[in-house]
Amino acid sequence: GAVRAPMPLRSVPAARVAHLVMEAEEPVEPVEPEPVFEPVVEPVAETAPEPVEDAAEEVAEEESPPPPPMADASFEMPPLEEEAVDEGTIAKDALKAEVSQGLSSGASPDRAVVGEILLALEAQNPTRSPATSPLLNGKWKFLYASGVSPGLKALQKLLRVTRAAPKSPSGADVVDVQDTYLTISADQPRAVSSVQVRLLSFENTVKLASRLEAESAVRLSETYEYTESDYMSLKLPFQSPVEYKRSLLVSYLDEELLVVRDASGRPDILMRCDEVEWAASSLGTEPASDDSAPGAS
Repeated sequence: GAVRAPMPLRSVPAARVAHLVMEAEEPVEPVEPEPVFEPVVEPVAETAPEPVEDAAEEVAEEESPPPPPMADASFEMPPLEEEAVDEGTIAKDALKAEVSQGLSSGASPDRAVVGEILLALEAQNPTRSPATSPLLNGKWKFLYASGVSPGLKALQKLLRVTRAAPKSPSGADVVDVQDTYLTISADQPRAVSSVQVRLLSFENTVKLASRLEAESAVRLSETYEYTESDYMSLKLPFQSPVEYKRSLLVSYLDEELLVVRDASGRPDILMRCDEVEWAASSLGTEPASDDSAPGAS
């Protein structure tokens, strides 16, 4: 067969060849991929379930009432009973200090001060029925007297005479009046007042006896029976029409102090000289038996 002649090569322009060679020699810069932002997921903390007890406590706290408001710590209420006892003790100590010198000293306590102290003391009277109380029984010393009974009038006159009497050459009192005492017993006449008088070297004790009868829980009736002197055993009875009777109000009574007032409110103050035979625990209560009480037959 016939042999075909080869195709003639087409010529490439030199400028094209040079351009291709330059593109091949230039380095190709890599293209950085655009960053892809992924969402950040925050970790969730796992919480443990609350115990049932805590829930029950919360419910109890919600249902329980709110606590009362706290009191001011700077203000404290004192116990009333102790305060009452302190007031009574203070009043009694003040009264004893005011009238401690007694009747025989001739001292004259301030009546206004005594009256003011008595008002505070009588408000704290611990004995419910003083006129029928066995605490009345015993020996009492007069510290203060403002009543108008015949015995007290005679005593006051005697004290005035004593203060006005001249002194003896030795300087001693010509007339000396000792303390006045009241003894209350279970048998009538229940009350006996006594005072010892000395004239120079001569001594004599004068007594005044009277009946005491309870008319109420706080009121006594006093009827004078007789006056007696140790000198020659002289006894002068109080008989009609010179019989004297008066009402007394027992405004305060305890183991050591007695305050009585007459119908006009004038007080007499007495202090116990002997020990109390009746139990002090019976203060403020009615006695179980009134055989030894004033007015008992």
